[in-house]
Amino acid sequence: MNRKRTLPTITKPFTHVHNTLTALGFSETPCREGTLYELTFHDPATLKQYPYRIPTQTKENGQTEVQLPEAGFCGKQFVPESAEAAAVELLTEVQQYLENGQEKKAAPSIDQVMNGKMANNEAEVKKLGKVMASIPTNSELRKNGLVPDPIQ
Repeated sequence: MNRKRTLPTITKPFTHVHNTLTALGFSETPCREGTLYELTFHDPATLKQYPYRIPTQTKENGQTEVQLPEAGFCGKQFVPESAEAAAVELLTEVQQYLENGQEKKAAPSIDQVMNGKMANNEAEVKKLGKVMASIPTNSELRKNGLVPDPIQ
C-alpha cells in the first residue's frame, strides 16, 4: 500500500483505541511487541481470506500508540486489489475515529433493543403521553359508530 507512509502514529488512551478498533470488527491478539488488532478480508472471487493487522503498543504513561504506518496484510501473499482498496478505506476510517477522539461504539445487542419498553427515557415517555392523549378511547370510537381495533 503506497498510502502507508503518509499515515501518522496516533497515541490515545487504551480504552478509546480498543473500543474503536473492536467496534470496527478487529479482534485483539497479544504479541511480544504489544498488541495486534486483526481483521480478515474475504475475497469472493478467489474465496480466500486475507488477514490485515494494525500493531499497537502501550506506553509507560498508559497511552496506547497505534502504528498506522505499520498496518498491513500478513505474509507475502498476493492480495487482490479489492481487498487493498477496502483496507485503505478502513484505515482512513480508523484514523478519523482515533484522531477525532470520538469512540466508535458497537451497536446495542438485539436483547437490549428488544427489551419490551415503549420508551427509553423521560423525554420519550412525555412524547408518547402526548400522542396517546390525542387518540380517541374505545367508548369515543363506538359513540362515533366505529369499531375499536384491535378488539381487546
